Amino acid sequence: MKNSAPVIVAALFAAFSLAPAAAQPPEPPDGWSLSVGAGTLVSPAYRGDDDYRPSLLPNIEIAYGDDFFASVQEGVGYNVVNGEGLRLGPIARIEFSRDADGSQPFAIAGDRTTDLIGLGDVATTIELGGFAEVDIGPLTATVEARQAVNGHDGFVADAGLRYGGRSFAFGPPIIYSLGPRMRVVDGRYNSAYFGVTPAQSLASGLPVYDADGGVHSVGAGATFILPLSRDNKMSAVFIAGYDRLTGDAGDAPLVQLRGSRNQASVGLFFSYRLF
Repeated sequence: MKNSAPVIVAALFAAFSLAPAAAQPPEPPDGWSLSVGAGTLVSPAYRGDDDYRPSLLPNIEIAYGDDFFASVQEGVGYNVVNGEGLRLGPIARIEFSRDADGSQPFAIAGDRTTDLIGLGDVATTIELGGFAEVDIGPLTATVEARQAVNGHDGFVADAGLRYGGRSFAFGPPIIYSLGPRMRVVDGRYNSAYFGVTPAQSLASGLPVYDADGGVHSVGAGATFILPLSRDNKMSAVFIAGYDRLTGDAGDAPLVQLRGSRNQASVGLFFSYRLF
């Protein structure tokens, strides 16, 4: 079933993109908006790897006014406080599984890595927590804190600062957002992804390693959105990011002997707003 995911996503996107102009979109529910699409992301085969694989990912966004939002990339959240440049509320995110056999649910090319053999699987994880965003002119400061309820069972906190705006340098308006970011995790998170138990050491060939928590990574990300139609229903989204693993994650044998502290990603997505 995992190998069929890219085909299903591509078929759904093609169906929406190639629908005849005469077909009428569904009647929009009051206050709701829906965008669908897909795109390709090139990123490390696993967190800490030095080899990269392209993946085909869905790009589905649902929102209700300025309060509720849901997407594969941004998670599911609700603005309990929303106004005067401040947003606060709960959020849920998903972290897809890391399989010891190197399989990836959305990968479309490249070979499976053998680096993880003997280290065990980390199941797909649901993380629940809260977020806060503060606007200061063109700057937006963000903080998220989430606790996993399964999978890696760890705690994750993300903080970032984004500078955003619009550029008309190339003609059509390009909406951009870029800035630094940092992640802090606890020992359970690092142990799940970077720790090596005595049994795993025998099975994998890596030395035993007890990973503790702390600053997990520092880096930066950028997003550029280009409208592709006059009614702004179709758009292209380009994303890029770089993170450097630090602390016990960066010092882990998996990273030092088989991977890299330097983690980059780049992706291009297309989206069509149905209503």
